[in-house]
Amino acid sequence: MKIFLDASFLVYLNIDVAEAEKIDELFKSLLKEDLYTDVLVLDEVIYISKRKYGVPYDETIKLLDDVILPIRIDEYLKARENILKYNLKPSDTIHLAVIENNGIQAIVTEDKDFQRVPIKVIWVC
Repeated sequence: MKIFLDASFLVYLNIDVAEAEKIDELFKSLLKEDLYTDVLVLDEVIYISKRKYGVPYDETIKLLDDVILPIRIDEYLKARENILKYNLKPSDTIHLAVIENNGIQAIVTEDKDFQRVPIKVIWVC
């Protein structure tokens, strides 16, 4: 299955959190799947990991290098539809567009806004 990794999950994966065992178990279960994210998630994960948790940029970049999908004009056009259809935050509509345009079947997130869209949600915690 193709799965999109949202920023919240990747930040947890990148740092030492109280729920580390649950996060590690979830990640291990996902490794047999095709994992993806987009450059907006990259921006958020790098920024939060460094600013809030002190994780060096290079460590976060290594974590994400192999799973990044581009955002193109097609994603913008789909996001424009999604923002009106689902009333999501702009960044979430772009994530949803990347998901839809790349045939991704699920998202790993803790963002409850994704309950309003027709995508399988794998909850982080």
